[in-house]
Amino acid sequence: MGLFDGLFNSMEGSTRLTPQECFAGILVGATFCDGHIADDEVNGLVAALLRMKLFQRLSEKQFGSTLDKVLGIAKRNGVPALLERSLENLPADLRDTAFANACNIVLADGTAEQAERDYINTLQVKLNLDPKTCQTIVQVMVIKNMG
Repeated sequence: MGLFDGLFNSMEGSTRLTPQECFAGILVGATFCDGHIADDEVNGLVAALLRMKLFQRLSEKQFGSTLDKVLGIAKRNGVPALLERSLENLPADLRDTAFANACNIVLADGTAEQAERDYINTLQVKLNLDPKTCQTIVQVMVIKNMG
């Protein structure tokens, strides 16, 4: 362990993510969960965030900072840690929305690798979402991203 590791880890862990950062963190997790980033996934991530009311009041600089923060957490601590932090302050009324958008990102390239499937399954459990609703969301996203 380096001299700065404990200091920066404790500083990072002491601040709660904003609702915007939480939502973005879940989608970034969907983008990174398979270990690589496809262009389709990045485009889907940015498009999903920019069209949401949750992000409309953010300046371009604030939007960039939000993405930089959650990307940094994912790179330093991994996707599971990012997901845990993102769940802490995600508004309850955005849980289904976050799940649907994560599915859309995972399926943007028309396939779902095992790591992506695992992420979506974990997300459904951790968000405590109705399995039937989630199954419907997944089916719709598969249809949406065909061809």
